[in-house]
Amino acid sequence: MGIGGAQTDGAASPPVDRFSFSYTFGGVWLAYAGYGILLAVLPLAELAEGGGPLLATLVVGAPLLAQTVSSWGWGWLADRTGARRVPLVVAMLLQVPLFAVFPVLDAAGLFAVRIVQSGLFGAVVLATTQATEDRSASAAFRLGRLQLAQNAGMLLGVVVAIPILLGSGFHLASSAGWELVALLGGSSGLSAVVFGLAGDSVSAKPATAPAQFTPTTNPGVFGLAGATTAVSSVRYIAVTAIPVYLASSLGNHGLFGIPANTTVQLAVWVAVSSTLNLLASPFSGRWAETSQTRRRSLLAFALVYSVIWTAIAVSPTYPVVFAVWSLPVAVFFTVAGVREAAFLSAPSQRGRAVGLLTAAFNLGGLVGGVVAGVLLARAVPVQTVFVVAAIGSLLAALLFLPGILRRSEPSGPVPETGQGASSSQK
Repeated sequence: MGIGGAQTDGAASPPVDRFSFSYTFGGVWLAYAGYGILLAVLPLAELAEGGGPLLATLVVGAPLLAQTVSSWGWGWLADRTGARRVPLVVAMLLQVPLFAVFPVLDAAGLFAVRIVQSGLFGAVVLATTQATEDRSASAAFRLGRLQLAQNAGMLLGVVVAIPILLGSGFHLASSAGWELVALLGGSSGLSAVVFGLAGDSVSAKPATAPAQFTPTTNPGVFGLAGATTAVSSVRYIAVTAIPVYLASSLGNHGLFGIPANTTVQLAVWVAVSSTLNLLASPFSGRWAETSQTRRRSLLAFALVYSVIWTAIAVSPTYPVVFAVWSLPVAVFFTVAGVREAAFLSAPSQRGRAVGLLTAAFNLGGLVGGVVAGVLLARAVPVQTVFVVAAIGSLLAALLFLPGILRRSEPSGPVPETGQGASSSQK
């Protein structure tokens, strides 16, 4: 079977028989367990260390700049050398000593080290690249399974971290902080081992110049990346404002009336959201199988985001915010975008295409986090922040219209012509 399922991509590098998607799945699961811990803890840890609301939002968004740049860099490396496994293993191992210094850092130091760690975490894009190359099943199916691994990992991380977060407050410079560091280092180290057992999806190629990959040769991929960045940016304006909103207002009366500090409440929110994304992940791959379905869904889910942020702005109550936060929209949007980028690129460009889409998601996180942090630091009402996100998502949705109007995909994947998608997707 080919990269798109029943399609045959004769130009692709020959597969390596010992590649195991099961190990790749396990490595992603363990890597994202650490990410789930960070997502639940870092915003409120920054507040506890005196970082203020600006750092509390930027600690989620700003490190994504390093992840954005590194995703492209890891993708370029994949296209240049064919290497997937070795860089991925090395990057996961290098995160371990960075986690070890967390408890001795102040708010600014934690922020800086988190940026470096995020750049290393960007190597996970190589696992996504492998999923688009695995011939044993369709690329959309594999991408859906990787989304399942990501959300299952985040859920595991949050659940494991909850006992450590219990109490009146959480500080990294405490026994609980060191326990947290052990979990982070352990998840990253184990993921490196499992990724090492996975093998490589393609044979390593000679170190020659990769095929040209520019907005001129690949207008479809770059256009998709631009629209994805816009939607991701306005999404993160809302998402990065939620922890501060919870800590300052919504969380005052506990978790639906049950006494619980805001750290535990946010951990529960992330756990519930991860569970629903986990359940939706297998369906996201099927949803993205056909060209017109995934292209239309990119537009549809951008519009859904606009409705979600409008609902929070109009009815800023605990049940409403909790409910819309938990909707598994991101998993469908992500799988459809990455699958479309993989289709629109030739085999020798696929690492950069997948890396570019991953970078687009991360760049959106950076931009949205900065915007949210600036607005909140200037005491802009949080309802206004959600209105900005709603209007922005509505406008960003329009950027997907050219992709929908594009002719349906041909009977086979993009040929290896050096011109990417431009020759067959205009």
